[in-house]
Amino acid sequence: MKNLLIVIAIIFSGVFAKAQSDADIWELVKTDLKVEYKTIIIENMVFTDEEATVFWPIFNEYMVKKNANLDKNMEILKDYAEHYDDLTDDKIEELVKSTQSQRSARLKNRNGYYKSLKKALGVRKAAKLFQIDGQINTLFDFQLASQIPIID
Repeated sequence: MKNLLIVIAIIFSGVFAKAQSDADIWELVKTDLKVEYKTIIIENMVFTDEEATVFWPIFNEYMVKKNANLDKNMEILKDYAEHYDDLTDDKIEELVKSTQSQRSARLKNRNGYYKSLKKALGVRKAAKLFQIDGQINTLFDFQLASQIPIID
């Protein structure tokens, strides 16, 4: 559990060998995720020039908030890893509340993203992008969750 960042980096990124520290690993993972995310969007969406001009700034703003949310998630996971061998009920309660708060923030960001997309691109394209985002999130969450040990 202590090497959770390394495990995540190995799972999500081919750049593990280039990293110097846990912070470097996490930054590389986020960069890799953003590139992969962008590639998936490009491969699955057809934007007119006008739509692309409107979409990419919304996407970039969303990714800034998404990365901040991922940072918070990573802080929670690191805290869990550091205390895994001696978890008290109070620590478990703190971690659960932090996780719930982080998930609420993530959902709020996703909902705001959808609203911005719907206004800029219409319901159909916004829903498609929201669906793609949801699938990427589900895959990421599954990969991550599969590496986190359950509390004894």
